[in-house]
Amino acid sequence: MLTTEQAWGRGGLMALAAFRYCLGRSTYIVSDCADWLIANWQAMPEGTRHCIQREVEEAIKRDEDARERREEYLPLGHDCDRAEWLRVRALWTDAL
Repeated sequence: MLTTEQAWGRGGLMALAAFRYCLGRSTYIVSDCADWLIANWQAMPEGTRHCIQREVEEAIKRDEDARERREEYLPLGHDCDRAEWLRVRALWTDAL
C-alpha cells in the first residue's frame, strides 16, 4: 500500500506534472491521460483535483475561443483530443 505522497508526489505534484505534460498535446498520451484521470480521480488529493479542474476549464475556454476565431493552433489539439478533455470534464460537470 502506497502513502498519498508515494502515489501522487509531494502535494500531488507528480500527478499534476503528468497532467500538465498531456494537456494540449496531440498524441496518444491524451487518451491515456484521460483514462488515468478518470480511473483515479477520487483517489487524488483534493488540491490536485482542484488544479486539474481549473486548468482543464481554462484550456477548454481558450480552445473554444481559438475555434471561434478559426485559428490554426488549437489549445486542446485535434477534435479527438478535445473530446478526451471533455470526457475528463464530465468528472465534475456530471457531478453537478
